[in-house]
Amino acid sequence: MKESLTYSLAIVAIAVAGYFGWGAKEKYETKLNDRKELKKEVSNLDDRIGEEEEREETVTAAKDLALDEKAKAGAELEAAKSKATELANTLDSVSGELEVAAADKKKIDASMEVLRGKFPGIELEEVPRVVKDMEVSQKKLVGEEQDASLVKKRLEEEIAKNLAESSRIVEKINQSIKRVEGNTFQATIVAVDNDWNFVVIGAGEKSGLTGDSKLLIQRDGRLLGKLLISKLEPNTAVADVEPGSLKNGVALQAGDQVILESVSSN
Repeated sequence: MKESLTYSLAIVAIAVAGYFGWGAKEKYETKLNDRKELKKEVSNLDDRIGEEEEREETVTAAKDLALDEKAKAGAELEAAKSKATELANTLDSVSGELEVAAADKKKIDASMEVLRGKFPGIELEEVPRVVKDMEVSQKKLVGEEQDASLVKKRLEEEIAKNLAESSRIVEKINQSIKRVEGNTFQATIVAVDNDWNFVVIGAGEKSGLTGDSKLLIQRDGRLLGKLLISKLEPNTAVADVEPGSLKNGVALQAGDQVILESVSSN
């Protein structure tokens, strides 16, 4: 009886052990399968991580490239702005030059109109020739004027030489000079050259004249003009008619009277 019970217990123990052993096996296989699944998932995760890292590297490279492109674009934009500013300044400068050129053109046009007015019937291309001819004529006139001045000087020298011969006549004329108060005096014009606008006066240093004396010309109490001493002798003097002082239509003549313009000047 006791052996039968022990045997039964042994069978039960084996059964229980078998049951638990079978259960443990199933759990092991389940765990093994779970491990395989986990390894597979880990592998998949590793692959996904690798892909994500590759994508991240690609994105980073693209980002760096985009930043470089942005920097380049920014630099090009700044260069374009600088160029635009430079072009705007150049445009302003050119506009100013155009305005100056336009103003110069107006002046030139005005000058051309003046030239056309001065040279009617002459083409502008001929103006330099005409101006050159005028310059030649002017030089010729200047030369003639210089020659005339020499002739005048020679005439004055001749008159001075002849003054000695006419001293007797001058002395008689001097006797008719009426002195008035102070150093004023009255004298007579004895010779006239209306072409050269000078006269010979019958009075000189002995009558109180000086090289600075300014004289008035009278005829019948009427003022005709003014004289400036150019050559002074003891009893005679040569005087030029002061430019612009002679009355219109008046021609001086021998016998016209001369008086001092200012008493204090002599």
